Amino acid sequence: MLHRTSLRTLGLGLSLAALATFSAACSSSSDDSSADGSTTSAAPKPAGSGSTAASAAPDSADSGSKLVLKTAKGSAGIWLTDPAGRTLYLNTKDKKTASNCYDKCAKEWPPLTTTKPVTVTGKYTVPSSVGTITRTDGAKQVTYGGHPLYYYKGDSAPNEIKGQGVDGKWFLIGPIANIMNGSKP
Repeated sequence: MLHRTSLRTLGLGLSLAALATFSAACSSSSDDSSADGSTTSAAPKPAGSGSTAASAAPDSADSGSKLVLKTAKGSAGIWLTDPAGRTLYLNTKDKKTASNCYDKCAKEWPPLTTTKPVTVTGKYTVPSSVGTITRTDGAKQVTYGGHPLYYYKGDSAPNEIKGQGVDGKWFLIGPIANIMNGSKP
């Protein structure tokens, strides 16, 4: 409830970057368990032949019939992860429903892509906030609250958040971000 009260206090006029920073600062806990109670200590799985987890973006991290995004909780608050616990980020330079990260950018910030239906589970998440966009190469990139999702090449283990605040435009995406779009947890 702290997240909702604080967001109302600050008003809905917060910029996306401020919201991401605010969400990251809301918790002082350094717990490696997911907000839904499950742990995310499994090592990331390779995503495709010859790919390493740090640079892979496809949905092969989840072998089921759906790609299920989860939440993690730690010193930065609550944020979204892939099924293996790899942290997901947003780029404030993206336009709603369109990625601006290609070529060199996409090597540093691989997009989370999928060919499967996507859902989300965890504290404060809103399943209707999950979607996909089509990238210029035809791949389907996963979105949350309309924001394209990315990995950070510098994160090498579950729940690492080394990409938080990079270049002043890359931020963790927390489940609270959906409130900016009128959804309620």
